[in-house]
Amino acid sequence: MIGKVVAPPTIGRDRALTVMERVSAVTHLISSLENLTSERDREAGGVNHWKEVRRSHSKRPAPVRRALDAIGDPRRLRGIHATRAIAAASLLVPGTPRRYRAAANGYLALTSVANYLTQPYGTDGTDQLSFQVQAASAVARITDKPRLVDACLWYVALQSTMSYAMAGYAKLPSHIWRSGEALPGVLRTESYGDRAAFELAQRHPVMAKFSAHAVLALECAFPVVFLAKGRPAPLVLASMGAFHLVNARVMGLGRFVWAFTATYPAVLYAVQSRSDSPSAVVSRSAS
Repeated sequence: MIGKVVAPPTIGRDRALTVMERVSAVTHLISSLENLTSERDREAGGVNHWKEVRRSHSKRPAPVRRALDAIGDPRRLRGIHATRAIAAASLLVPGTPRRYRAAANGYLALTSVANYLTQPYGTDGTDQLSFQVQAASAVARITDKPRLVDACLWYVALQSTMSYAMAGYAKLPSHIWRSGEALPGVLRTESYGDRAAFELAQRHPVMAKFSAHAVLALECAFPVVFLAKGRPAPLVLASMGAFHLVNARVMGLGRFVWAFTATYPAVLYAVQSRSDSPSAVVSRSAS
């Protein structure tokens, strides 16, 4: 069992790309379904009501404003989210042609930009990261050239690494995080809090401090996945995946699970030794 945990990861190029785009597509699917079932923030008085949001685009060129007016119309937004949900769901179907997958990935990436411009309030890291993943997947699916696919997978892997590492480094100067006070503080908020978890943290301050320090250590140390032919990667990714699952239950950040774990196949592909990868084995066999 221990040998399997510390063994270098081996994942093929095609497998990494397929799993990455499918898991990320779930993020878009959930996002669009949430938008279709809850439109209160886009109604009059809501933070994303188009008549209010369009003021932030008042200095843009007239053609851009007209295009945004067309997209920002509530009926068109519903249509966009409905088609996004269909495109995302279609990526979960195995065996679809490469060109179709390129088009579906591209559509999800482009409409993510449109959504950000017309619904800027309420977006979070999942929206930004899932856009990066889907855009990279679209480029990779345009052609089956191995070097281009590798570049896209490496791009996603580095984005994931920077996301985790910078989140940790940004917390380090904070006395609240170093002292362990940040976790109870977050758990008592209305947006991301949980009464039961907050009371547990209050009863067990040592455990709360340890948890805060563990989060800091995992995020700051994430780049170690590239060491020792990727041997630390499976354990680090499993730990971060568990962290996201806990956040989904306690803080309601369910989409973070899908958005960030979608990058894990790319990370595993990037950190593995090229001589040990399935792609390299196939190449040697062909030659």
